Amino acid sequence: MLESPKRLVIEAVPVAAVLLFWNLLATVAREQHVAGAVGSAGVVMAALYVVVRGVSLSTAVIPPATGDTREVLYENALLALPAGSWFVAGMVTNALGELLFAYGPPSAFSALASSLAGAGLGVVGLYAVAAGYSALGGANDGGGGGALAGDGENPADSDEPATDSASGDD
Repeated sequence: MLESPKRLVIEAVPVAAVLLFWNLLATVAREQHVAGAVGSAGVVMAALYVVVRGVSLSTAVIPPATGDTREVLYENALLALPAGSWFVAGMVTNALGELLFAYGPPSAFSALASSLAGAGLGVVGLYAVAAGYSALGGANDGGGGGALAGDGENPADSDEPATDSASGDD
């Protein structure tokens, strides 16, 4: 997944769509003074998508670099490319609205710009959830709880049988 910035850009399209939908609803709800709550609902729904999709993508991502600062910065630089394309699209949309309208961009332009920028955040969230879930062992054993890569203790690699702390007597 990290090897393909284009895929990360495409994976964030639904995030932009969810945010745009709720941001446009918020512009309508502004007259009723509930726009903040409506916009926040969109953030919650986009976050839900990011978490669920990120977990499903965890098998397609290499766990995050944790040891070497240069590797961590390189990984972040690769992630900044697809996320940055969404951020730039948001900035361009806002600037275009400023140029076209004398009194500032209309609500729809602002909603679109905010949604595009939010999709950039979605790219980062998708990778963070996918890589984090993978690093915790969730992508390998079907359920989280594994150790971070590189710390030498991955329960999935143990020869000991898995134990469950819950008993059937409850």
